[in-house]
Amino acid sequence: MKNATKTIKKTLVLYLLLISSSILAQTIITIDNNSGSTTTYQTVQAAHDAATAGDIIYVQPSGTSYGSVTIDKELTIVGRSHSETTKVSQLGTVIIRSSDVTLKGLSFSSLNPQSSGAPIAPPFLRLTISDCRASSLQFGEGNAAPTVIMDDIKVRGCLLVGTNYIYEDATNVLFSNNIFSSTSPIYTYNTTSAVIANNIFRHYYLYSPTITITNYSTSGTAILYNNMFISNYDTDSTIAFTGNFNLSNNLTYNYGTGNIIFTSSNGTLSDSNTLVDTDPMFTNIDATNTESFAGNYLYNPAFRIEDDLTLQATSPALTGGGGGTEMGLYNNGFLYNTIGNPKGIPTLDIISYDGAVPKNGTINVTINAKAH
Repeated sequence: MKNATKTIKKTLVLYLLLISSSILAQTIITIDNNSGSTTTYQTVQAAHDAATAGDIIYVQPSGTSYGSVTIDKELTIVGRSHSETTKVSQLGTVIIRSSDVTLKGLSFSSLNPQSSGAPIAPPFLRLTISDCRASSLQFGEGNAAPTVIMDDIKVRGCLLVGTNYIYEDATNVLFSNNIFSSTSPIYTYNTTSAVIANNIFRHYYLYSPTITITNYSTSGTAILYNNMFISNYDTDSTIAFTGNFNLSNNLTYNYGTGNIIFTSSNGTLSDSNTLVDTDPMFTNIDATNTESFAGNYLYNPAFRIEDDLTLQATSPALTGGGGGTEMGLYNNGFLYNTIGNPKGIPTLDIISYDGAVPKNGTINVTINAKAH
């Protein structure tokens, strides 16, 4: 982190250099719907329509959503954060009709593909979603006799607060290093090429004492490994697996007085090497704060920004994963960001500036620049 006092001109130059240092080949389109904004585009769809393949759309934080978007070209859409106080970049529904789409640092309601009328025939390849907050992700269209609609999908470092669907016509799907905060986090129809590993399933009792994870494939077994199941309640929490599941090297812990219990229905459940009722020893959490990570209510990352979910040096989860690997969010050196500042994109804040200067004078600005 660096503090420096610069003129407005130098500040803007620094900002552009920081943003563009690794993306010189693309055009950056900035959208800003805040009062007084002079940007050319104030909705994400308008910016998308003006962009060419390979461009980057930077979404300024705002209290107002930038609307929904149908993406039919190779694009990267980057926001400031999904949960940083007063600095959230919000979209509505995201429809995927193209390959090579990347979403970073955004809060959006839902995502799903739409193959009908797409300018390039599916499969849509290489979708990356990172450091985002989403209510629902749908991969594939659920065709009964599937041809592949989507392939090579990565969801990492996200906060997922609704139900996510992996259909038969979506292949090579990775859910890793995410926090699921939903009573029905995953419905999967594809067990041959879906990986669900190194996530945290956070339970809360607002709607149900049970998390239900469902595998609709009658011929395949869904595999979950190196995950954590976390709760905070004074009665037992239930993780109900519906369909065929193979669990290995997971961890359960209830910050209340109850336990976490695995149940099975409509299939078989194999469970090995689970660290049962084992404190993961996060670096900094407070189970008495209701909306914090370890609280007993809906999870709001901005409620307690001190939450630090890295593991202490003596945590059993550091070597509790398969082959002695780390369990949870930070496996293999992944840098999970609780408020969703996107990796590789610096954030700049103006700390102070001159209130008044003479005509043709210099405005001194103090900025705080931080790379993630």
